[in-house]
Amino acid sequence: MTAGAERRQPARGRPRSGLMQGRAGAVLLPMFSAVGGLAFWEAAVELMRLPPYLLPAPSLVVAELIQHRGLLMRELGFTAFASAVGFAVALVLGVVLGAAITASRTVDRMLYPWLVISHAIPKVVVAPLFIVWIGFGMKSEIIFVIVFTVFPVIVNTVTGLKSADLELLQLVRSMGASRLQSLWKIRIPAALPSIFAGIKISATLAPLGAVIGEFVASNQGLGHVLIQSVGSLETPLAFAAVMVISVFGIAIWYAAELAERAAIPWHASQRGSVVPS
Repeated sequence: MTAGAERRQPARGRPRSGLMQGRAGAVLLPMFSAVGGLAFWEAAVELMRLPPYLLPAPSLVVAELIQHRGLLMRELGFTAFASAVGFAVALVLGVVLGAAITASRTVDRMLYPWLVISHAIPKVVVAPLFIVWIGFGMKSEIIFVIVFTVFPVIVNTVTGLKSADLELLQLVRSMGASRLQSLWKIRIPAALPSIFAGIKISATLAPLGAVIGEFVASNQGLGHVLIQSVGSLETPLAFAAVMVISVFGIAIWYAAELAERAAIPWHASQRGSVVPS
């Protein structure tokens, strides 16, 4: 091996070492943080002798989760179904409305103020009205999810579509491309990172919308379990329901991230490079 090759060998090893340390840290540091937080919670409950109805210890919450796993998994199915259907409708509706707003200044001026007004209205305040307008049951839950999740998709779609390269748009138009072709070939690929940012935000809001819908307009789902357990002072069961909802929300977030990596592997945010410290 030549002297030049020997000098180049360590240079190849350092980034690999930094990459492995970065991956290990990405897994171990959150685990240490979670374990430390739960240990602090457990110790605080024991030292302060807090009653379970006020603040249950994590060990008690886990025991409740295991004991009522059948109930919680069954009710999670209702919440997941409402979240999935509502989010799918909101995604299609948000992208279509975002494209319409971008394509027409008239649609933008007519529709966008109403979208902002509807988003500014507190959803919990008008929740009882949904029972009057829509009725009691799964339909109201799905509508709640749509209302909670559609706005971020619209805003990020509009932002992404408007951020396309103007020179490139002018070039394809000079070559005879129609508005639809420019939208499909230029604007949508450029907008995908922004659209996926809205999707990830909306995906985590979908279970929230479903749970709030279950609070007021359903007798099934994790939201119903939560409101019933709080009303009967079964706080450990309420914490177990919150834990299941949280894990479900985290799973949705990572599913959206996987979809983003598969759809736009070419984007800078998906390169996954780790800079050594």
